[in-house]
Amino acid sequence: MNARIDRGRVMRPVLVVMCALLIYGALLGYDGMLRNGERQEHLYFPSGRFLKEAVVGFREAAADYLWFRFIQYYGAFAKGHNDMRYFDLLVDAITRLDPRFVEAYHFASLVAWSDLGSFPKSIDLLKRGVLHNPDNAKLPFQIGFTYYVFYKDYPRASMWFEAAARCSDATDREVRFAAFARHKAGDERVSLELWKALLDSTDNPQMIELARKMIREISERLTGAGIPVTEPAFGPPAPEVTP
Repeated sequence: MNARIDRGRVMRPVLVVMCALLIYGALLGYDGMLRNGERQEHLYFPSGRFLKEAVVGFREAAADYLWFRFIQYYGAFAKGHNDMRYFDLLVDAITRLDPRFVEAYHFASLVAWSDLGSFPKSIDLLKRGVLHNPDNAKLPFQIGFTYYVFYKDYPRASMWFEAAARCSDATDREVRFAAFARHKAGDERVSLELWKALLDSTDNPQMIELARKMIREISERLTGAGIPVTEPAFGPPAPEVTP
């Protein structure tokens, strides 16, 4: 019985490395064919679901290893040595092995829009990350930033900024962007309340000065338009994320 247990302890790390090497070998083979101008053949690439079941007990270690290889793979792409054919499979494998790997979702989302030109793919990756990391401000903030900068969809951007602002690790930045997005969307009352929330929560002198300035300006505009500013105006609930 003890021998069986010891053998299992030895074999699991070996299985992790074998699975990782299988993936890396597929990448090397594909890259080699590209450099030699050969026709691409089908390469076996294990799915994230298979890896998740195969490396039970060592998932985070396997995810870290694949992340290291993914960075190398991306570096080779940046130098023109390969394309990103295996981007989806690698990201899926890493995030299935370690669903709480926030940086993997974040970096992959940046690659999706900057190198692959796919904003929908970028947002989908971030939403997957939010599902598994609901209290991390980095991912909803990046969704809001994408909607704000690239889509000019200020109402949707503001909802995601506000979702980020509600996370336990949120800073002044999330509330500030939410307030600016609400202002750009023409929702002055919600913007006013967000600036008030920032004023109440920050001890940064620059942020205090900015919040007071924005509260004063927005209040004057609302009062001039005959809109009361004493009653709180809260934004919509956090946006729902579906798999």
